[in-house]
Amino acid sequence: MAMASKISRQVWLFALLVGMEIVNPLMAMETLGARILFTALFVGVAVAVLSAVLRTRRQRYLGTTLVGTAIALEIARNAVTAEHQLPLDMIESLFVAAFFLFVLSVILRELFSTRRIGFNDVVGAFSGYILIALVWGRLYTLVWLLVPRSFSINPEIKWQLANWHTLHTLFDYYSLATLATVGYGDITTTAPASNTLVWLEVISGQFYLAVVVATIVGIKVSQALTAPHNGSGA
Repeated sequence: MAMASKISRQVWLFALLVGMEIVNPLMAMETLGARILFTALFVGVAVAVLSAVLRTRRQRYLGTTLVGTAIALEIARNAVTAEHQLPLDMIESLFVAAFFLFVLSVILRELFSTRRIGFNDVVGAFSGYILIALVWGRLYTLVWLLVPRSFSINPEIKWQLANWHTLHTLFDYYSLATLATVGYGDITTTAPASNTLVWLEVISGQFYLAVVVATIVGIKVSQALTAPHNGSGA
């Protein structure tokens, strides 16, 4: 029963991460209801992380501090006028990126320390891959907020920059395309800072896939070799 509960929490985390990215582009009209829905999804991700990933008191304290600050900034951002939102946008992006990066580090630490791999660990590793894209998506957003000329964006999709939710979705899409090294050319970097972020993400993604997949395969092979065999024997 405990194992089933543990698995369901990991699947819940994965589903919320994907759900948040699916809902974001549907919020082109940034209404109060849309903002409440997004905040609720983000809180759901935070709760899933705290229950499924962060286990020690120190981890939960740090995770709660990071995500609590990000949620407070999101609420404050919705309460101020548009001309005062930019500083809050940048600070919130930093805290969300730090939260996702912290969660990713915890997932990797547990994966590398375990001696048995189950479905729960595989789902966690998959969530980690998505978290890499979300971290870089926030960093791309931050660079664009600071220096919009850092990116050249196709005019047909440029309308998405005018809305907070579609802005994040656009750079999350760019981040996932970069992570998978399948760039479509609709967004390109035009400045040293954004160029550096791109090659760092590509290296991180390839390293993650190579090391994590190798770790999972190695542990599974070890499990198969050490597992008791049924049979007639000698």
